[in-house]
Amino acid sequence: MNLKTHINQQLWMAISNTYESENYSHAILDAIHYLSDVLREKAGVDGDGQALVGKALGGQAPVLRVNRLQTESERDIQKGLEQLLRGLYLGIRNPRSHEQIEDSKDTADAIIYFINYLVGILAKSQEPFTIPGFLARVFDPDFVQSHRYAELLVEEIPLNKRADVLTEIYRRKREGTGNNLRYIVHVILQQLEENQVIDFLDIVSEELKTTHDDADIRMTLQVLQPELWSKINEAPRLRIENKLIKSIQQGQADSEGGTLKGAGALGTWARDYLEYFKLKTAAGSVILEKLDEDYWNQLYIFHFFLGVLPATYDTSYKKDQCIRKVVHAIKENNTLGALLLHHYWNYPEDWREALKKELPDLFPVHEEDDIPF
Repeated sequence: MNLKTHINQQLWMAISNTYESENYSHAILDAIHYLSDVLREKAGVDGDGQALVGKALGGQAPVLRVNRLQTESERDIQKGLEQLLRGLYLGIRNPRSHEQIEDSKDTADAIIYFINYLVGILAKSQEPFTIPGFLARVFDPDFVQSHRYAELLVEEIPLNKRADVLTEIYRRKREGTGNNLRYIVHVILQQLEENQVIDFLDIVSEELKTTHDDADIRMTLQVLQPELWSKINEAPRLRIENKLIKSIQQGQADSEGGTLKGAGALGTWARDYLEYFKLKTAAGSVILEKLDEDYWNQLYIFHFFLGVLPATYDTSYKKDQCIRKVVHAIKENNTLGALLLHHYWNYPEDWREALKKELPDLFPVHEEDDIPF
């Protein structure tokens, strides 16, 4: 038999050197090594030998299923394949790994041909997890917007496929809803190794280096954790920050709490990122300038950036300058005061004290319990 023409081409490539050198025992070991790689890749699990077989094919809910497992006969076939593979490691691989065995060509042909048969079965086995199948659940309109739901979904991703899933979610982000994707992306990022996170951020950086599409930038900022912004490559980081600052500069709010004719819409997505900006000083200067402008410019800052002012102005001088301008804007138009009250209790104590001092009428205090109402 011409073994080369009768087995899987990739299996042949794995054994060809030792087989054609007539080192048949090592060719058998190479074939089993290839089978192990197939099991790991197909099942997305680690390990070797019997432990690997158990992880991939064993248990009540095996990772790899060779059939639907709905009848006794189907379950027996699954168990039989598991036992055959266990026996392959115990009875064929292990002796050749620990002892000097000289196999003939006929023996090698028979064993390798049988391994080829097993590889064929594994190739047709069903994986409970596939990336397309998982993405369908991520993009599901009935996705539950909660951290716990995202955790439950991510638990189904094999460890060695989580980085690939994250990359594919990011590449297809426009197909999903930003609020949904944020939950999934955050959970996956928490479970990746540091080098995997850096690799993912390199992919993000490459897109941000050249994109002019506001929707792509918005989706990236929506799904990324703000504290990771400092790990984006410097050139794209500066480019996007500059673009966001320009948008803030143009921004105006309408009376409904949105942006006036879309002016500054992209800039609003900078809000949670400002404290991590490399260009934070420049962004802070633009905000202060807008607080000096007309009502609609002031309203834009009060609607979208009031909550992050303490994180943006992190020195005493900058804090005092910002508070003066906020107070001045409220005194010019007292309707802005209601927006300040919405964020006031989340401010640091020094900010609250300074604002209360400058705007005593906005913060009436009960004489007995000192609680505003």
